[in-house]
Amino acid sequence: MMHKITDLIEPDNGCEGFAEGEEPMVTLILDDGRSVKIPDMTAYKKGWDTGAEISDEDIAEFAK
Repeated sequence: MMHKITDLIEPDNGCEGFAEGEEPMVTLILDDGRSVKIPDMTAYKKGWDTGAEISDEDIAEFAK
């Protein structure tokens, strides 16, 4: 099943940034009300932004 991404929330780590070795994550808000955390680089490479669609299979594979 496909789900539309209705919002994308990126963390604000302020001037400290991310800790060494920490993988930046984004939270995708889906049309069914779910929120899933995905590695930021994966979301970028896959084009998952507000208005895009994501499948249940991709959620199962990439969500953390």
